Amino acid sequence: MSISLYDFFLILIIGQCIFLIFAIQYIPKKNTGTNRMIQYLLGIYSFYLLESVIDSELGHYGIYKYRYWFNVFYLLIGPFLYTYIRRLLFYENGTYRLSYYHYLPVVFYLIYGLFHVYNYDSIEDLSHYNNILFYIVEISFFISITAYLIKAYSLFYYYKMNETKELSFIPSSIRYIRVTLFCLAMYMLFWLLGIFELFDVITWIERPLIYKISCLIFGIQIYVVSFYNLKYPEIFKITYPSYDKSELKKRNKLDEKEVYKIRNLLHTFFEEDKGYRRPELSLLILAKDINTTTNKLSWVLNNSYKKTFYELVNEYRVADFSQKIKENKHKEFTVISLAHDVGFNSKSTFYKAFKEITKMTPTAYIKEVERSKGL
Repeated sequence: MSISLYDFFLILIIGQCIFLIFAIQYIPKKNTGTNRMIQYLLGIYSFYLLESVIDSELGHYGIYKYRYWFNVFYLLIGPFLYTYIRRLLFYENGTYRLSYYHYLPVVFYLIYGLFHVYNYDSIEDLSHYNNILFYIVEISFFISITAYLIKAYSLFYYYKMNETKELSFIPSSIRYIRVTLFCLAMYMLFWLLGIFELFDVITWIERPLIYKISCLIFGIQIYVVSFYNLKYPEIFKITYPSYDKSELKKRNKLDEKEVYKIRNLLHTFFEEDKGYRRPELSLLILAKDINTTTNKLSWVLNNSYKKTFYELVNEYRVADFSQKIKENKHKEFTVISLAHDVGFNSKSTFYKAFKEITKMTPTAYIKEVERSKGL
């Protein structure tokens, strides 16, 4: 038996999956609850690719009776993906779990699997039975994964819309989530094409080719996971939105005495302690430092300062940087090193924030300062 180049490539990806499953255990600052979900997903991906290699090399002989039972793993992709994104992006200490009813399809499928195996040999028209079952499984699995993919995208969208309310920087690691979701969306697109091909809605692409492309997309996703999950062990999280009415009422209004107290604490933190120079400063860190809650702090920022957390912190950082330029510090140190000194954790965040606040680039600002000094 000779193994094709394509199948050899899939075997390499399976090896990469197995390596990652064990390597993730040793990531520094590991987020155990979150990483456990990605390990489960990597295990499912490995199984999927292994099934592809077995089908290619050995064919379907002797495995039809059991293969649909093992397909139950694919019903776990959607819930695991959503749980992974939820744990990765939001403060819940890696313990968030979906309610039990999200896994009921798995239970029902396993029960049917027992019936399927028990009665398989007694079915008269196996070809018709296998075709009908294949259609049902393909469509139901597609709907399940797509539904959770949409839910995961909604979480990511909420994170992107609200990250400036709780973070003082734009995490570069967030690209990892975007690429991961994009890869899975592309995979689901090709899955949909496969369903269309089954019903002869499209004829310009054959199902075997669709299957191979989807496997390659999985392979790309594995390498995305391997690179980012090892390079960025921790994503900076924000608070998950609360829909508790009593909590929302508490946010609606703070008395003047409490507002005054929080403003004084913020003044001390920023003006005297220069707390904005901490590169990983977040709303949660600040709230803990001044002994208040994120809800109260967020209310004061929005209603008293009329700024987001991101805007307030970076205004202090840009002002500090500007002062260093006026003191000619840029003649002793590089612009980026000065940016790091005032709290910016990346060049991209620094340039973005600086231009938003001053309406000019750092280079243009330096030239303007030197021109005003007659240099």
